Amino acid sequence: MPHIVVYAPRLPREKKVACVAALTRAFEESTGLDANLLTIHIEEHSYDNIGVGGQLLTDTCPEIAEREKLFHKTGG
Repeated sequence: MPHIVVYAPRLPREKKVACVAALTRAFEESTGLDANLLTIHIEEHSYDNIGVGGQLLTDTCPEIAEREKLFHKTGG
């Protein structure tokens, strides 16, 4: 069974729905396989859990740090 894993920042539900639909269409069109065979797993990560160049993204990108704070204030 084909499986796609998407590593992403936290996304609103409507973005996840759109992502899954688009990936499913692309999979079916590019492989010719039945989309019902495909499993898509979205793995969300806090920007506090992503490091680039030896630093956390929340420490190097102010706009990302603000998004992370907003997420924590709204409770996700």
